Amino acid sequence: MSHKPAWHARITGATRGSGFLIDERHVLTCAHVVGDRSEVTVSFLALGRDHAAPGTVVFCGPWQRGSSEGDLAVVRLDEPVTVVPARLAPLHAVDVYAGQELAAFGFPSGYLETGQIAYFTAEPDPRLAGHACQTDATDGTGFVLTEGYSGSAAYVKGSYDVVGMVISADRAGPGGSRSGVILPMDEIHRQWPEIAERIALGPFGPGPYRELRDILRGVHLPDAHVMGRALWAGPDPLPARPLPSLLAVAEALAVLPTSGEDGIRDLVVRLLWEVGKRVPGRRAALHEWSGRHGWGAGPSPADGPAAEVAVRQAWIVVRVATTGAPRRRAHRLTIWTASGPEGDLDEPVLDDVEVSRAKVRTAVQQALPRAYARIPHGCETIGVEFVLPRGLLGWDVESWVAEGDTAPLGWKGPVVVRDLDWFNSTTPHEIVRRANRLREDPRTLDAIVRWLECSAAVPQPDKFRAWLWQDDTPVAVGLTGVWAAERHVHEAVATGVPALLWRRGSCERHTVPAEGCPATRFCRDMAERLHGLRSDQLPRTIRALRAESGLNDDPGHCGRDVTLLWDEPKRRPAPLGFAE
Repeated sequence: MSHKPAWHARITGATRGSGFLIDERHVLTCAHVVGDRSEVTVSFLALGRDHAAPGTVVFCGPWQRGSSEGDLAVVRLDEPVTVVPARLAPLHAVDVYAGQELAAFGFPSGYLETGQIAYFTAEPDPRLAGHACQTDATDGTGFVLTEGYSGSAAYVKGSYDVVGMVISADRAGPGGSRSGVILPMDEIHRQWPEIAERIALGPFGPGPYRELRDILRGVHLPDAHVMGRALWAGPDPLPARPLPSLLAVAEALAVLPTSGEDGIRDLVVRLLWEVGKRVPGRRAALHEWSGRHGWGAGPSPADGPAAEVAVRQAWIVVRVATTGAPRRRAHRLTIWTASGPEGDLDEPVLDDVEVSRAKVRTAVQQALPRAYARIPHGCETIGVEFVLPRGLLGWDVESWVAEGDTAPLGWKGPVVVRDLDWFNSTTPHEIVRRANRLREDPRTLDAIVRWLECSAAVPQPDKFRAWLWQDDTPVAVGLTGVWAAERHVHEAVATGVPALLWRRGSCERHTVPAEGCPATRFCRDMAERLHGLRSDQLPRTIRALRAESGLNDDPGHCGRDVTLLWDEPKRRPAPLGFAE
């Protein structure tokens, strides 16, 4: 039969079922549909009656018969398909669309070749066991969710936004309950977090949506729903039932019908600005997010002294790669810009040019003006990210100066280093895992950074590597004094620590804290300056300290001779693989 979306899939696994395409190679379905099989066959009606694509089960939840918990599976197709994937609704979509008519396209008995649509509503509150939602057919005569619908997308009628997946059908037969069960998007995300990279928030892409979730995590405003209704000007009211969280209110403003993308951005930013007034600790992050993804960089629309300038961050990425001929002391130099919200690298400004080690600095300084010229207007903060071989991570790159300029790079904007091996790695699982932990940690830097200074007795130097691999692996480490020696820096980088702060140069080891020890002072002063800051503020804070040190004649100032390794998984030369 004719049906607008082409992403509906028929799954032939341990049992007959359905699925839906979420990108060109991945299909979601139920764990009980694939069973214990490692390979299944996926068919898309849009590609013809005889279409059949083999696929491998790359994720399967711990489902057990009679339970909804873990009833999720992901199939990776052997070859990509020319079908537009489903559009996934935000995490709280089942609450946002509560009471609205939903639909599912499945393959019940008698309709194995053509498929059939069932219509229903979902009840998001209270949740069933396994955090699932009950569905009820919208009339007494149409199709109900029976065998063959398991794994099909539950989508909003008309918009086709997917709010969840059907996992259980009505088995009562004629005259029965005419109900079913769906796994909502937030529960799919809990079981398989990788789906977040495929979920946009209205006009905001997956990256900005992820950033907003991070910023709003832990923020509870009892009147959030009232705030949303006060801002709403759409043709239909927001759901009468209070939404479960502030994030859900933002999602509703972003996806329910309104006056185009500009109107949506305006609604969301106004909500966030109100939140910033009530939660001062998140105000700067909300204003920055609004500047990069909402109104654009420029003055805050808020009135009064609380108004701040929203800043959009861009980066210049400088990779200094080895040539494979160490005796020549030559390197291959590539420079990109990255100004988009997703962190994608643009076309190179300088592409794999071979230079001697002695001329790397000159070549970079000469190319930087061209890189700065590539950055679009509106990016008020431009950082420089140096991707260096492990033996060169201690270069004083923050003191380099772009040709024709006079200010060191480390004063003008954030300057960080990254490890070349991790940057080029095709399997950067460990550093990506730790980087995500760092970004998602709601604590401030003074609680996150693990400091090791001269008098630290634990770990002993020969136990340092084991300390880095303990169960509670550190995601941000500060090294001072003897711990800032090159071998310790290299050991920390090799384990995948995404944030590493150290001051170049070391001193003799002390058995007890030494009076006036510059390393101990550095640790104390830096920890004090990082107090109360979020992890994403670290590069900008180090920039401010470097500039401050230029005004201060004190050689022990904590902003002097400091190196920050800061790994951002989004900025890599190629997209991360599926596993990441």
